[in-house]
Amino acid sequence: MPLGIAKPAKVTVLLSTYNGSKFLEEQLNSLYQQTYPDIRILVRDDGSVDSTRSILDNEQAKGRIEILAGHNNLGPALSFFELLRSAASTGTEYVAFCDQDDVWLPEKIAHAVLALTGVTGNSPAMYCSRSEIVDEHLEHIGYTELPGKIGFGNALVENAATGCTIVLNRKAVELVVEHLPAKVLMHDWWCYLVMACFGEIVFSACPDIRYRQHGNNTVGIASNMLYRLGRKLRRFFGSGEGRQWMSEQAISLLNAFGDKIPHSRRAVLNKFVGAKSSLRCRFQLVFSGDIWRKNWFDDLALRILILINRF
Repeated sequence: MPLGIAKPAKVTVLLSTYNGSKFLEEQLNSLYQQTYPDIRILVRDDGSVDSTRSILDNEQAKGRIEILAGHNNLGPALSFFELLRSAASTGTEYVAFCDQDDVWLPEKIAHAVLALTGVTGNSPAMYCSRSEIVDEHLEHIGYTELPGKIGFGNALVENAATGCTIVLNRKAVELVVEHLPAKVLMHDWWCYLVMACFGEIVFSACPDIRYRQHGNNTVGIASNMLYRLGRKLRRFFGSGEGRQWMSEQAISLLNAFGDKIPHSRRAVLNKFVGAKSSLRCRFQLVFSGDIWRKNWFDDLALRILILINRF
């Protein structure tokens, strides 16, 4: 490398797979075509029973990817945490989460690294972006919503950071890995929550990912209001694995970081957690501006759920 030209920072792409053979090779090809010059692809299979592992073995034999040992089924969140923990033990300066069924535009990593190098000081920082929503044939459907106001009060009650768009700098990786919860709604939501509490978030309105929607998505984009409403009702009024509690994730944050949480955010967090056991706190929370979701419909639904203690 000529003198005076800085060596590019190392980026590790973390890919968790599960029965993804249908679209996996197309996604891998889009990773190989990234314009950024120093990318390592680390993959963990989460118990596939189709031909996914054969595809991965072939790619590893060509020297294109590395496969993390072990393929017991952990679920997407914990599988990505295993990948993140492994990447943190290396000298990588950035990590990017990657889903098995999307397609990345060639400049995706380059745009993220450029954006994160603009963060002042030595702060933990996370990049995320809008996505183009496409069908299984990559035909355009629309775009993910712009989040509007992002921040800690939003991160407690909604995930504005789609996992497949997230890139973390080194300080953010170290911060998140310091306390990986055993139970969490999703890995991307946890990263958004931690970074909204302690770091900086850079959101780009430029869609660098084609976010494929198909029948086997683990988590997809709700394309209309009725579908979104149905999914939310199943989440908060269903039983078993479909039921998820935002308050449990907030308690995990409180238990993990405790007194390290900045005072202003700690006050909001205590009020949010306290609302689970106090009707007075629930009323205070509902009529405060401490928490918010990105559109009025979801925000209204949130406040109703808090009042009836289903959060």
